[in-house]
Amino acid sequence: MKHIFIGHDPRESLASIVCKYSIISNLSVNEEDISIQFINKKELQHQNVYYRKAFISEKGQYFDTIDSKPFSTEFAFSRFLTPELCRMQHKDGWALFVDSDFVFLENINKLFDLADDKYSVMCVKFNWVPPEDERYKMDNVIQTRYTKKLWSSLMLFNLNHPDVKKLDHKAVNLSTGSYLHKFKWTTNNNIGSLPVEWNFVPSVTTKTVQPKAIHYTKGGPWFEEYKDCDYAAVWIDYLNSIPKNFILNHLME
Repeated sequence: MKHIFIGHDPRESLASIVCKYSIISNLSVNEEDISIQFINKKELQHQNVYYRKAFISEKGQYFDTIDSKPFSTEFAFSRFLTPELCRMQHKDGWALFVDSDFVFLENINKLFDLADDKYSVMCVKFNWVPPEDERYKMDNVIQTRYTKKLWSSLMLFNLNHPDVKKLDHKAVNLSTGSYLHKFKWTTNNNIGSLPVEWNFVPSVTTKTVQPKAIHYTKGGPWFEEYKDCDYAAVWIDYLNSIPKNFILNHLME
């Protein structure tokens, strides 16, 4: 069984739904060994596994109370609860976390096939820091600059690795953002590399790369001001092909 967790923020619910649909639509007919669920802040709070505090500025910007740094989505830290949720649900093997602003163009099983048990976690290792003139990204939220930027936007977790077992609810709720997003809970030699085509970021990833998953981290077409962004047509095609009941059922949830 493959376990997939998609970040969810009520301000971008449609993005999460399109991401999920893109995964499902690229599966083969007989493939049913995949579970997909959202990392939903309210549900996690109800389960008492997410209790990290934040405050919101007058402009709607989130700030973390532990290190007072800005963050952009409700799942900025709760993404690291993926291993804990799997333990709670008696799931083992490998689990994938992915940001909501992705669409997949290939069968997700091909990504899981790259999992290597010698690593604690695997991701695309970007060597990119946002330039000074990109201080703000989609929806006018502050663009935080740090090493290993974007690494945590798509992570394959080895649920049996001792380093991943460190990621329990206490670590996620009480650690600094730097500890989590800079992968200080593991060591560099335990972080495996995934091919760049699985986290293709327009205007960041080399254009010669043929994407297998597009990451609209700078803004996607669900925002009016990004309706004509690079690869907008790909996302819109997925949106237009989703059955209405699929969208309505997820929005009601």
